[in-house]
Amino acid sequence: MARLMTIVAVVAAAGCLGPREDTSAFFLLSPTPSRISAATPIDVAVGLGPIELPAYLDRSQIVVRLSDNQVALSDADRWAEPLAANLQRTLEENLASLLPGASFVDYPWYAAEAPDHAVAITFRRFEADTAGTVVLEATWEVTTSGASAEGRATRIEEAATAPDREAAVAAQSRALTRLAEEIAAAVRRAAGR
Repeated sequence: MARLMTIVAVVAAAGCLGPREDTSAFFLLSPTPSRISAATPIDVAVGLGPIELPAYLDRSQIVVRLSDNQVALSDADRWAEPLAANLQRTLEENLASLLPGASFVDYPWYAAEAPDHAVAITFRRFEADTAGTVVLEATWEVTTSGASAEGRATRIEEAATAPDREAAVAAQSRALTRLAEEIAAAVRRAAGR
């Protein structure tokens, strides 16, 4: 009888440990409207890439900055696609709205498809803190025919409008738009327009 009670207790415990509700939430960056008014069309080919991320950001979990020296990986909040691919697509869509008439070439490109201007970006930091304030730190360079036309280090801070992950990701999207504004202005200068 004791053995039967043990088996019943084990089966009951196993039932309590059964499937749990999946609380995962998946997020995407998206293009946001620019503060800069529509510009005159520009007939250039722009190559976007390479785009480099630090290893701590190159993962499916969303990273939250806890302090200068500590980050946390979310247990439930994840990127819906690899972050580098999402950054590439979102930046390209932002640049397309800022550079109407431009065409875009995906990195890496063939020599026969070499763009008029290439944009390389290295992200150093791109996450929100626990209050939702996003910090984007990146270095970028626009090259024309393989020669550097312009480049700089950029630091952008963007506050979330609410204390939740969706608002923080929206703030990251707005920060990317601001980065795209800087890059689009540099492409125009490099093109003499």
